[in-house]
Parts: sequence; structure tokens; C-alpha cells
Amino acid sequence: MKNKTKTYLLLATVLAIWGVIGFKITNGLSPNKISVENDNLDVDFTPKTIALNETFEISNVERDPFLGTLVSTRKSKPKRSQAKKKVEIESPKINYLGLVKSQNSTEPIFVVNIDNNQQLLKRGQEVDGVKLIKGDTKRIIISWNNKYQTISIQ
Repeated sequence: MKNKTKTYLLLATVLAIWGVIGFKITNGLSPNKISVENDNLDVDFTPKTIALNETFEISNVERDPFLGTLVSTRKSKPKRSQAKKKVEIESPKINYLGLVKSQNSTEPIFVVNIDNNQQLLKRGQEVDGVKLIKGDTKRIIISWNNKYQTISIQ
């Protein structure tokens, strides 16, 4: 007897939940239209007048008001740095996309994306200043501007 009452209570609960969901769906598909009545829309509009603000001027103060000391008005010359700045060239954006092997040759061909241009490179081949040193299925090592860089597959 207990199992039957539990089953009937669960069945009633499930039906109530699905009834609420169905009611919300049907109300969402056909919402009530709200009517807008045009009351007296002939109202006069008079904008407020804007008062002009007073202007002010900031003047130089020769004495510090808190410490009572004089402020020096001499301007220091900017120091020139003696070190020469090196101009660094931005490296190209390089992505390793994968490895392709031809049936006729044993040498693999690597698919590399250099500045959004897809290139097929073999070991030792150079394109746009980027030289492929070596690689495998997971990563490649390239040389650009005499710097070595390891790039993993994406």
C-alpha cells in the first residue's frame, strides 16, 4: 500500500510540473497585448535656460601655503641617455600545423603557418627569413634572425 501511495504522489507531482511548464510555454507563445491609450499628448514644452558659469584662471604660486617656503621656478634640463637603443624587429607569427609524409620519399614535409600564410617546408628550407632546423610530429625548431625557437603543434 505504501508503494502505491508514493507512486501516485510522484505521478501527481510530475504532472503538476509538466502542467506548469506547458502553461508557461503557451503563455510565452501568445502573450497578452497591452493597449496604450493616447491621453492628452499636446503638452507644451519649454526648455530651461542654462546659466553660464563664471570663468577662472590658475596663477603660479611662488610660496608654498602649507610650509611657507619659496618654490623654485627654475626648470631642470632633461638628461640625455648615453645608451644606444637597439631596434628590435618583430618576429613573424608562426604556427606549426602538422606533418605530411609522401609515399615516395622518406623525408617528412612540415605544414607551417607564417604570418597567416601556409607554407610546406622540409628540413633546412627557408621561407621569409624563417629556417626550419628540425621537427617531429609534436614540435618543430626554427631559426629566425639567428635565434632558435621551438614551436609546438596547435
